[in-house]
Amino acid sequence: MKAEEYLSQNQELIREQYLAIKGGGANAIITVKENAGNYVHQVSAVEKFTQTLPDNKFFKTMRDGITNAVLNKVIPIVIFEEQKARIISLPDYFKFEI
Repeated sequence: MKAEEYLSQNQELIREQYLAIKGGGANAIITVKENAGNYVHQVSAVEKFTQTLPDNKFFKTMRDGITNAVLNKVIPIVIFEEQKARIISLPDYFKFEI
């Protein structure tokens, strides 16, 4: 299974969690982590998530990508797989408004 498949299968739960964060007035971020072929996700506030990142050059690209997504009203999704991280936007098949 790929992270995108995991997102698709858990679309409704992610949507509910996203709406709870938005309802609290925060920008939401979705993280998906892979561990031995299984995935778990977390929906949290962008501000809370970025506070957990070390403020160094290594994480600058991630911080910039997240900031850019929020400024463009796109929900950032950070996927951690195989000791790598990548940022994607919400796939088109998600049926809810930002």
